[in-house]
Amino acid sequence: MSRILTFCCALLLLLWFVLQGTSWFGEHDDKDNSERWRFEKDWWHRFHSISFARNSSFAALPRHVRTSIESLLYSPPHSPPDEFHHTIDGMYQGNWHAAALQPIANRTLPADYERPSNGSAGRLEMSLTSTESAEAWVRLVSGYVQLQSADVSIVLGLQGLYWRSNGTAVLYGVPEITAQTTVDVVRAMPSKQAFDHAKKVYDEALGGHLLSYTLPEDAYQGCSYQMYMRFDPSRESSPIELRTRLAMVSPQCNVRLSTDQKATGVTASGYRLKSSHYFRTVLALLLVQTILLVHQMRSTPTHAAMSMVSYPTLIMQIVLDSYVFVVHLIGCMTYGGIYLAFAVVGMLVYMVSMAFQMKYLIAVWHVQCPESADALSSSGRRGLLGIYLRFYAVLIPGVYIIYAFIDHRSRLSQWLMGILLAAVYSYWIPQIWHNARRGIARRLRPDYVIGTSAVRLAFPAYFFACPKNIAFIQPTWLIWILIAYSLGQAAVLVLQRVLGARFFIPQSMRPDDYDYCAALPPADEESRIGLDQSAVRHSRECPICMTPVHSLQPAEPASEHAVTPCNHIFHKQCLVQWMEIKLECPICRASLPPV
Repeated sequence: MSRILTFCCALLLLLWFVLQGTSWFGEHDDKDNSERWRFEKDWWHRFHSISFARNSSFAALPRHVRTSIESLLYSPPHSPPDEFHHTIDGMYQGNWHAAALQPIANRTLPADYERPSNGSAGRLEMSLTSTESAEAWVRLVSGYVQLQSADVSIVLGLQGLYWRSNGTAVLYGVPEITAQTTVDVVRAMPSKQAFDHAKKVYDEALGGHLLSYTLPEDAYQGCSYQMYMRFDPSRESSPIELRTRLAMVSPQCNVRLSTDQKATGVTASGYRLKSSHYFRTVLALLLVQTILLVHQMRSTPTHAAMSMVSYPTLIMQIVLDSYVFVVHLIGCMTYGGIYLAFAVVGMLVYMVSMAFQMKYLIAVWHVQCPESADALSSSGRRGLLGIYLRFYAVLIPGVYIIYAFIDHRSRLSQWLMGILLAAVYSYWIPQIWHNARRGIARRLRPDYVIGTSAVRLAFPAYFFACPKNIAFIQPTWLIWILIAYSLGQAAVLVLQRVLGARFFIPQSMRPDDYDYCAALPPADEESRIGLDQSAVRHSRECPICMTPVHSLQPAEPASEHAVTPCNHIFHKQCLVQWMEIKLECPICRASLPPV
């Protein structure tokens, strides 16, 4: 009875809190709605009262800056309205250089205000989307632009208008879009006609409701920029290509940015087409990589064969695949237009690595570390823990370097990215050392070595060598050093199979090889009784093929015999074939040195 009473009291108390909370939130919502109504009323009053004569931010620019912008927007040649792109949705990239807006001393700005220094240069990446307005020849534009150099990395939200009639656009860039941004776009118009037209377009587009209620004082503060763009007619480029000249000015920070050449871009439909091609290509490469790996796994079915495969090499390959997965995961957040393609590719890389590569690694590790094969034993748990600790010790710093490179491509992050690529693409080095130490190099298939190297090089080659890659990463000649380095390792592995595992080691530095054609051990007394010397020569049989070993003298050129360190005699060819499977004596199971 007491339990029922306690439960009922708790239920009533909970219900009281719920009702009280509803009233609290209702009062809070009423308060927010009241403040919002007053703010919106004041905003509309300010918006309707602005004029070009009193409030134009373009007219306040220095005369030479206004002249250059007007020349950019309205200079000949002029094209008919129907020759310009209907929409400017797409991704853009280009180079910029900075100059002072006015020849005055730099203003003192807050520490968190980033701005390019006078004379600096860098890259820009821009994404634009547009929607229709009430005016047939005008579109509402939004997006972002990222300005990168060795010193700064600035991301600005963009809002503005695009006039299809003459291929011009006026945008306003701020660290965070606020309710004031719409007013700033109108104030940035380069003429009274454009000012009044923009004011009318926004008045009709908003329809009495603001797009953002964020107050300027509540938003992230930083340098704001007026951006002026002029697009080439569609007849001067391919249907999916966009070209534009642009200028950005920030009176607040006394900075003027302009492009060295025309910024190039690809339309939204063209960008989706590129992402589709990228997805299909990666899918084919992963299929090839999986087939090669399955064939390699089938070529090493025995413990002796798997003992000739270096498991550190397999670990490094899994780490590399993990980095590819991380790159695509970060790309999902950075490049919104290709979210689906990057997400699917990343998951496919992860699945192939975990389903096949990890299975092969565990099998090889169990063979080469039998004392750790039992995961339930203390040694097995320590072995697994050691593998996981090494894996994450390498993975986590690499993830930070990749994120720093994508988010802020400073000189330091570029050097760290280069070091990381050189390290992870050294995955064949442990296998080369493993082959040289054991003296055998016949367990990795040549097609697996060459094919796997080529597939894993496809990702950095595309992003760092292709000038029109999907991520807009600027090509660098250093990628060819990485490609040569990785393919050089693959070539060494193939040559080890042909010329010997230690062909690259000087003769004076090589360990002494065991001579399998050494002098024979003396026959035991019982085998000599009643036999002449000729019978002794033919009395020994190869335990592998069960046929006589005919040539028993090491000095004879056609000598067929091989003597193991444990003094057992075989045909040389039979023993070589046996040691391709097991490096142990067929009779006593003693370990054998490589031939």
